[in-house]
Amino acid sequence: MDWQISGGQAFHRDPAQLHVGELCIEGGCIAAGAADGAQRLDASGCLVLPGFVIAHHHLYSALARGMPPPPQVPTNFAEVLGQVWWRLDRALDPELNELSACVGALESLRCGVTGIIDHHASPCAIAGSLTAVAAGVQRAGARAVLCYEASNRHGEGAFEAGLAENARWLAADKAPTLAAMVGGHAPFTLSDPQLNKLAALAAAHDVALHLHVAEAADDQIDARRLGAEHVTERLERSGILAGKALLAHGVQLSAAELVQLRDAGVWLSHQPRSNMNNHVGYLSRARSFGKRLALGTDGINGDIVAEAEVAFFRLREHDRHAAAETVWGWLANNWRLLSDAFGVPPERGFGCFAEGAPADIVVLDYPAPTPVTAANLPWHLTYGIGARHVRDVFVAGKLVVRDGHPCAVDTVALRAAAHQGARRLWAAMAAL
Repeated sequence: MDWQISGGQAFHRDPAQLHVGELCIEGGCIAAGAADGAQRLDASGCLVLPGFVIAHHHLYSALARGMPPPPQVPTNFAEVLGQVWWRLDRALDPELNELSACVGALESLRCGVTGIIDHHASPCAIAGSLTAVAAGVQRAGARAVLCYEASNRHGEGAFEAGLAENARWLAADKAPTLAAMVGGHAPFTLSDPQLNKLAALAAAHDVALHLHVAEAADDQIDARRLGAEHVTERLERSGILAGKALLAHGVQLSAAELVQLRDAGVWLSHQPRSNMNNHVGYLSRARSFGKRLALGTDGINGDIVAEAEVAFFRLREHDRHAAAETVWGWLANNWRLLSDAFGVPPERGFGCFAEGAPADIVVLDYPAPTPVTAANLPWHLTYGIGARHVRDVFVAGKLVVRDGHPCAVDTVALRAAAHQGARRLWAAMAAL
């Protein structure tokens, strides 16, 4: 169905610009004019923005919320992984993979997020897992870039199975709203030959290698154990810096390492809420990464605007002169990252309303108490706009949320299935 969005104020690009005129959608893309028979959507009194993007997410954690605590209270990051998240991912099966993805993707859509760059792990159900995740994402109506978190923490065989799942997904026929990266957990759970294999697979398909790096001290300690000065040296000698890469966290990277990674063209994803939750520190040099610094949620939830607000206030905590435009720029970097993942030219990629750009759009019923302009939009975003204002959402020109309600999913039935699935997941975790 083709659409004509009229009324309201439409903003796009970075720095933010006012889009003058109606927004027309034809064939899943922004069009120069309304097609015959296009349906009209009245956005009077609303803000119209490009759909938001999560640069690093874990959809498999959607059923973790409220789960029973671990048998022992973790005292460091390694214990958080071992007692919580690595027990959770081991308990996942194909059905739970799809269910988690659907629940997480739908939550993201209702927060105005149209694009998700996901990092999946289910070590007891690796083969075909990305197809299950894709099915859940498509059921919800979202757009996603998927990869499998290959790791040797369950042995060489599990690593090879994860590598094979990445390769299978890269070669699979995919819907236009699905794309692929190559995934790995973190360097401290990967040998140098394994990092080499992941880098080679990503380079062969010209996609990014998506890794956690230096979230806590473990990667740096392991790098020194292996004879490297720091983890960035391991990445360099494995060929990762010679190709495309999306690195998540980077909290324990030195200033020199950050400069090296930025100059190599690496993307770095910042997740302040997760870092605070896991007590691993703060990426205080985030601004030094410029247009290669993106924002993720790391599975906390699907609300990237809430993440942006925390990122802004943490930034202000360290620098009272920091401006909201910086965080708008980080959200815009997410659009650039997604454009690269889908092979879309940046001049008509995600985040803009140029003719031919993907029609991923969010309509916000935001009753602004003060005028909204291109100049002050980032300040409205950090001090006022929230998921509660999301009214309508389009993905590839398809209306997937209308008046705050999903269009293609029976939310009552999904909630019942999610509650049942969560109980089964938690029971499986308890048995490990």
